[in-house]
Amino acid sequence: MITNWPLVFFTVFTQLGTGLALFAWWKDHHGDSPSARTWQTAAASSIVATLAGLLAFGGVSSGSMLVAQIACLLLLVCACGALKGCSACGLIAWISGAVGVMAEAVSAVPGELFSTSGLFPLVLFPLCTIILGAVFSQLKQMGEPDDPAVRYGRFYIPLRICLWIMLVITAIAPCLAWDDPFMRKSAIIWMQTQLYWMGVIFSGVVIGLSHMGRITLLVQAIVAIVSIIGLRTAFYADGVHGIIDMSTLYMH
Repeated sequence: MITNWPLVFFTVFTQLGTGLALFAWWKDHHGDSPSARTWQTAAASSIVATLAGLLAFGGVSSGSMLVAQIACLLLLVCACGALKGCSACGLIAWISGAVGVMAEAVSAVPGELFSTSGLFPLVLFPLCTIILGAVFSQLKQMGEPDDPAVRYGRFYIPLRICLWIMLVITAIAPCLAWDDPFMRKSAIIWMQTQLYWMGVIFSGVVIGLSHMGRITLLVQAIVAIVSIIGLRTAFYADGVHGIIDMSTLYMH
């Protein structure tokens, strides 16, 4: 397995920063708990993503990934602005991040955009964004009140919904005989990839933990990011979708 690790971390941390920005913006406008720590973490995630993006492409990229790099940098600037009290910056931050996430998804499409192999990353990447944002934003380390009366995390509903969707599509994907040649080849490889199945199983573990109450919130966050890193590594290193990663050779 040959993996461009900076590319993996570029996409994962862009999605983490975008998800945190989305829920921080929501908390600023619809909640009582402070979101300063969430904005700080969103900015830190954007810094990691920006540096990883530069390492992944040896500087500035081109095409969709250039859009993703610019969007990630704008996310960083606006997250810092929101941290300083700029109300418009919060909205711009998560919208910029969302543009970056979709640009990353488009760049990972190996064939036709609206084919099965094209829709797979277009669905998977936004799901990962919401999962990471929800699971981390509800931590008391992000400023959430540790209220025993609240049985589950604050964002357990969007978290569970997105986890279930991701679990179903990632579990089914390797098991079907796809007409799409790109999806079919990736499915055959994923079926035999332990790291891929670890990511699938761990997403189910997070669902189970989310029913156990607030005591598991930190564990949920750790398992969720391990799950998504596992899936993303397999996505780029063990699937035709990762053909855009020029350090990995799939087609012979």
